[in-house]
Amino acid sequence: MEQNIITFTGNNEKLFSKIVLKNPNSKQKLIVPETHNVIIVKDGQMMQTLSSGKYTLGKFLDFKTEESLSVEILFMSKTAKLKLLWGTANKFLMFDIANGENYLLGMSGDFEVQVGDPRKFYLYVVGMANDLTSDMLQERLMSNVVSVVEMAVIDYVKQNNVSSKQIVLHKPKLSKQALKLVGEKLSKEYGITVFSFNIANIIIDSKESKVKVEENEVEKVLCKFCRAELLADAKFCVKCGKSQSSKKNCAQCNKENVSDARFCAYCGKPLGEEE
Repeated sequence: MEQNIITFTGNNEKLFSKIVLKNPNSKQKLIVPETHNVIIVKDGQMMQTLSSGKYTLGKFLDFKTEESLSVEILFMSKTAKLKLLWGTANKFLMFDIANGENYLLGMSGDFEVQVGDPRKFYLYVVGMANDLTSDMLQERLMSNVVSVVEMAVIDYVKQNNVSSKQIVLHKPKLSKQALKLVGEKLSKEYGITVFSFNIANIIIDSKESKVKVEENEVEKVLCKFCRAELLADAKFCVKCGKSQSSKKNCAQCNKENVSDARFCAYCGKPLGEEE
C-alpha cells in the first residue's frame, strides 16, 4: 500500500478499528470503503464524519497553524455484528395472579448488535478505547439491558395474566417485546442497533419467595418503576419516591387526569412528566 494512502485493511469482524496518525501530511489520501464510515478525531474532538469515498486530509485539518499533529482515524463498520450474552445476576420478584403468590424469576440469553449512529457510538461507547471486545461491550450494556428486560417481562405478564407455569411458553413473545424495548434504549443512548434478542433460559423459583396472601396477612405489591416491595395501599414508593397512582393531578387546579394526559382536561394547563 502506498505510504500516502490510509484505508481499512482488516477483516471487518469488529465494530470499529482505530488508526493513529503521527504528524500526517496534508496530501495524504483517506479511502473509506463501502463497508465503513469514518470519524476523524483530533485532541479528543470529532472533526468530521465521512461516508464511503476518497478524501484528502488537508481538506479537514489545518496543517499550517500546528507544527505537530496526532490524529485518530476511526473506521466504523456498517456491517459487522457482535453476538452478546445477557443474564439476570439475581432473580427478580414476580407475582402470580392465578395462584396469589410471589415467585423469583431468572433469565438469560443472547442478542446481536451493530453500529447504528457512528457519532453517538463514538461519544458514548468508544471514547478513548483502542479496542472493544464482546466482553467489554457486554459489561458496558448489561445493566441497561437487564433492567429493560425485567420491566418488559413484568408488564407483559401483568397485561396478559400469565401464570408462573405458563411463562416458559411465552418466550417467543417475550423475546419480541424485549427486542423492541432494548433496541429503542440502546439506539437512543448509545447509537447501537439491535438485530435480534433471544430469551433462551427461564428459571423459576417458587420456594424461596412463596408468600401466600392470607386474610390476616399484610398484602404487598411491587413499585411500578423500580420494583421495590411496598404495602398494597402505598401511594408513593419508599425507594424511588415515585407516585403509584394511575391518576395525574393538575398543579394549577388540582383536578385528577388520566396518567398519560399531557394537558389538564379541566383548565388546559400542561401536566408535568414523571421525574
